[in-house]
Amino acid sequence: MAEDTNVNVINQAVADPSTVGLASFGIALFTLSFANAGILGPNAVCILIPLALVTGVIHFIACLNGFKKNELFTGLVFGIYGMFWLIHGLLNLGIALKITVMDANTLLVFLVAYTIFTLYVLIAALVTNKAVILTLSLLLAVFVLLDLGLAGYPSLIAMAGYVGIPCSLMALYISASGLIGSLYGRSVLPVGPIAG
Repeated sequence: MAEDTNVNVINQAVADPSTVGLASFGIALFTLSFANAGILGPNAVCILIPLALVTGVIHFIACLNGFKKNELFTGLVFGIYGMFWLIHGLLNLGIALKITVMDANTLLVFLVAYTIFTLYVLIAALVTNKAVILTLSLLLAVFVLLDLGLAGYPSLIAMAGYVGIPCSLMALYISASGLIGSLYGRSVLPVGPIAG
């Protein structure tokens, strides 16, 4: 019984970590998607590297707070995607500093691994809400397009950028829904709950 009381105290003391996690994800993916689509020039790396690194750190904080709240989905998702953003930032930093070289085959394997992860996260999310399902469906499409782009169809990388833009906006919408709803004490921006 004492353990249940401790969990309840922690749950009340920690705000919903998905709100900050989704906001950072939305901002980072929005910017990266414009780069992938070819809308931003090569100097975009000046913002993309620190943005990826900071997003990775924010995701890990959201991950830890998700686990504190006993939310496996939140903790796992932000932990694993946090790893993605940190690796992305460090890889591009290494390339910019000329201490590492991009290996397309290794990058493809890395992205395929994240495609698989995103697929099973999407399956798990089918019991959450429609906004999360749509966001993860779009993210899965982004990863598939990136995979195909690296596998020999480079024009699909730009398509991944264009699909990433609405994906990022959905993530920001869910974050806004959580923030505004918590302050107003009611749902203001609906996320389309799944009927139980």
